[in-house]
Amino acid sequence: MARKIKRLKPKGERAQRALDNIRAQRGLDREAFFAEGGEMVRWRGLHLVERDRKKQANKNLCRKKVNA
Repeated sequence: MARKIKRLKPKGERAQRALDNIRAQRGLDREAFFAEGGEMVRWRGLHLVERDRKKQANKNLCRKKVNA
């Protein structure tokens, strides 16, 4: 069975204009950043995600071969 695609409800005209302005400003900020010699790595920022050690340990145990 195929997954259902979540349809986004259309925003009101006022909200859509606000979103368009935000997108335009983001594009200008990005353009200025790279014009000043910025790097993609710095634009995207750091993503410090740590694993849940207990969850990972259980997952590893679950996937091992069973010696019966």
